[in-house]
Amino acid sequence: MSTESKVTIPKKGEHVRDTQHEGLFEVVFVNALMQTANIRLLDGTGHVVPNVPWTALEAAGRSEP
Repeated sequence: MSTESKVTIPKKGEHVRDTQHEGLFEVVFVNALMQTANIRLLDGTGHVVPNVPWTALEAAGRSEP
């Protein structure tokens, strides 16, 4: 029996929150080998945070206007 928690693999275009940064992000690139993702802040600045571990991401769902 494994005690490891199951890691959800992020998908490109998915909206996520990052436990290390404030704000709502969109996944722009997924690196399956390193289990990291590049995420872009959705506040309009286009700021990209590279190489965020999957374990630091949680799905946020898409917000409707």
